[in-house]
Amino acid sequence: YITMKKVWKFIEDWIWQLPQNLCGIIYKNAIKNDIISNINADSGYSIYLKRSNGGVTLGKYIFVYQRYSDLSKTIQHETGHVKQSKILGPLYLIVVGIPSIIHAALHKNKCKDANYYHFYTEAWANKLAGLKV
Repeated sequence: YITMKKVWKFIEDWIWQLPQNLCGIIYKNAIKNDIISNINADSGYSIYLKRSNGGVTLGKYIFVYQRYSDLSKTIQHETGHVKQSKILGPLYLIVVGIPSIIHAALHKNKCKDANYYHFYTEAWANKLAGLKV
């Protein structure tokens, strides 16, 4: 039978985060040939290791490059983005997702701060994940 806890979890995971979860499903299907493995997490989100560079979190879906030098730290950082998604709900893509993608694209050539995690989306994700970078 369905409990209120299960109903609330569904609302939190799927209704509240619907835009980014849909983007996660679409992205997963778009890069399916690039995905090497899936790490099952008890926390309710899916982690996919991929061949290509970069990491992205879309709702319950985390996609990370398999050869990051510190993969566990990268996954931990991305779980901070999962927490941002849960906090912001439908505003996540506007407040975090799009600015984060733009920052990632421009950081190497445009940012004066060499630390990638100086940007608010990344610093906040680290804080939520309990990282000090």
